[in-house]
Amino acid sequence: MDSTRVARLIVAVRLEKRWRQVDLARLARVSQTMVSRAERGRIEGMTVGALERIARALEIDLRLDAWWRGGQGDRLVDRGHAALVEMVVGTLKRHGWETVVEYTFNHYGDRGAVDVLAFHMATRVLLIVEVKTRFTDLQAFLASFGRKMRVVPDLVRSDLGWDSAAAGQVVVAPGTTANRAVVARHPSIFATSFPGRAAQVRRWIRSPDGPIAAIWFVDLRRSSGSLPARRVRPSTSA
Repeated sequence: MDSTRVARLIVAVRLEKRWRQVDLARLARVSQTMVSRAERGRIEGMTVGALERIARALEIDLRLDAWWRGGQGDRLVDRGHAALVEMVVGTLKRHGWETVVEYTFNHYGDRGAVDVLAFHMATRVLLIVEVKTRFTDLQAFLASFGRKMRVVPDLVRSDLGWDSAAAGQVVVAPGTTANRAVVARHPSIFATSFPGRAAQVRRWIRSPDGPIAAIWFVDLRRSSGSLPARRVRPSTSA
């Protein structure tokens, strides 16, 4: 973030609106001292939340970005996402699901992309999978997933011939401490939107019996994330 540019824009927009620093502080629910720090570019001691409230009050689109070794950070993040997608697709295919990766749609203004779309022909169950390396904006995430669940089943019926009788929604994410902490901080949200967990997802993939809504935390370091093989009990005659 260019602190000098952010500071100059905050001052310029505040003056354009003919606000005093105290007016901005009241609207942003921060102290006037905090506004003064932001306008002088001294943001190193400010919380991201305080800076975002100041920017939002001024209708400034504040974008915080992060880079690592040039463009290698993006490749590293994409690699984690790709590994999760590969694990999901491999697991589904082994259990008789047809899959489509990165299914995009644009239906009367409702647009988006499904990371993994799958269909179980025998039971006519559709599965929409969202792959997340980390949880960020929960409100935007839930709104996006809700739009996909509303629009995609009808679209794939005509696009792919998948006439589903039920639709499931699963979020796949690394089981990191940070991701689990987000779920723990918002128990009511996840209990309502995605009540199921990994064990239920694994059973359901083997034998889908209607809709499901769940989070599937996986550890790619330990294994490919595939379902464990069933134990076969030897017969008495053997």
